Amino acid sequence: MAKKLFLATLGCPKNQVDSERTLWALRRAGVELADNESQADIVIVNTCGFIGDAKEESIDTILELALVKKKNPRVKLAVMGCLSERYRDELSRLIPEIDYVYGVSDLEQALVDLVPGGVKSSLPDPEDTERIITTAPHWAYLKIAEGCSNRCSFCVIPAIRGPYNSRPLDAVVKEAAQLARRGVKELPLVAQDTTLYGTDIKIRDGLATLLRHLSDIDGIEWIRVMYMYPTLINETLLKCLADTEKVAPYFDMPLQHASDRVLKSMIRPETNKSIRKLIDSIKKLLPQSAIRTSFIVGFPGERDNDFETLMQLVEDSRFDHLGAFIYSPEEGSEAFNLPDRVDSDTARERYNRLLETQRHISQGILQAKVGGVEQVMVDGLDLEENLLTGRMITQAPQIDGSVILDKVEAGPGDIVTVKLTGSMEYDLIGEPYDKSHAD
Repeated sequence: MAKKLFLATLGCPKNQVDSERTLWALRRAGVELADNESQADIVIVNTCGFIGDAKEESIDTILELALVKKKNPRVKLAVMGCLSERYRDELSRLIPEIDYVYGVSDLEQALVDLVPGGVKSSLPDPEDTERIITTAPHWAYLKIAEGCSNRCSFCVIPAIRGPYNSRPLDAVVKEAAQLARRGVKELPLVAQDTTLYGTDIKIRDGLATLLRHLSDIDGIEWIRVMYMYPTLINETLLKCLADTEKVAPYFDMPLQHASDRVLKSMIRPETNKSIRKLIDSIKKLLPQSAIRTSFIVGFPGERDNDFETLMQLVEDSRFDHLGAFIYSPEEGSEAFNLPDRVDSDTARERYNRLLETQRHISQGILQAKVGGVEQVMVDGLDLEENLLTGRMITQAPQIDGSVILDKVEAGPGDIVTVKLTGSMEYDLIGEPYDKSHAD
């Protein structure tokens, strides 16, 4: 009888792609996929180890799924991903229920351990780009590189994932074409730093070159670039986004802070002046674009005036989408031993104030869109709210708001024209647009 597998994925979209490839390889080796952990013979947790909260979630999930072994000792529990790469020995010692610990590049060993017999023919071909898509059928993440060569002082990803390693251009395009043939219409591109794509494999203007190739693929409607490092967003890339119709006018660029002093301590090359200049360039060349960013508050040494500089940038720039994190001291990072830690109450107060300011900004931006006409990609029925939802091209799946579709009859992946009739804190409401009855 074939073994059954349940895999829980935590963390970022890059982790999700790793899980999808793992599922494909194990299914190819003869393992069946279980709907939940209670049906499984093999339980895998793909962990995240980026910041403290993510590590806690990973540990909690491992402990929760370890209970399956208590009910059925024959179940094998494996962990993989960033947390297990970083704390391989500690996890095995502290959680004895774990049978196997894999790092970020141990898929072949996992196949040997979890699928005994006949494994050689099942080992993944490096050119094999197949995956089991775990997102909605009409969109899928496309990972274009592994690792990271930036040295931000708060981050341990380079130590976990290694230096930046672009995937070959033809392999990325091949995978995108395969996804298109499977009905995928939107490709969010992901990497630790998408703007660095191609520099290590001698492709000039690598990201812009890749985007042009991807835009030639039939069936792909929207291409969205995530995780853009602001320093490397140059004129060539801006013009590519402006001139390439399928590429979303969308900038996901984590700025991290706005104070020159804090940015320097973070080992970020940007300055307040360069950040403002970039935002002005984006809005001038692509006035219809949306900007998503994220900031860290409570970084060691962050003073009141540093935080006020950050708040001023947020109020002046009016970002369409914004995320925030309270600084998490990560062992092994350069910032771990920095003096002048910000106390937790102050950090939390700054975090709350930043998000409250952004909430009002978001409300104003969305309210200004009411009455306009937009193209919306239908995502499907929200099962909790029993409402049909979709997204404008300026809204990324899973992390940005959505458009609630009233009286619209369409299926997932369809692109419909709607008139925006209302707004909420982070979502819009739209109904079918009849051009013949337009005002």
